Amino acid sequence: MSRYYFNVRNGHGFTLDEEGLELSSDQDARMQAIIGARSLMSAEVLEGRLDLRGQIEVTDDDNDEVLTVRFRDAVDVNEGKPPIGKPPIAANR
Repeated sequence: MSRYYFNVRNGHGFTLDEEGLELSSDQDARMQAIIGARSLMSAEVLEGRLDLRGQIEVTDDDNDEVLTVRFRDAVDVNEGKPPIGKPPIAANR
């Protein structure tokens, strides 16, 4: 097990993770960073805004960067016209 730190850089500045999490692999750290990015973005959406420029910088005990997850890479954003097709028929209609 290794300790990973999830530092946030976004429109609010830079937030240093002083506690970290013990995880078994870099892949587990990547998934945790994605979950964290999505959580932060969902809070922004509830406030009526979304800034995709942020990122979570994951470091180790030596403060070496292990990986970075950009907010825009943590979600699939679909823009443009709505899909074509009829809406599904409600079962109780």
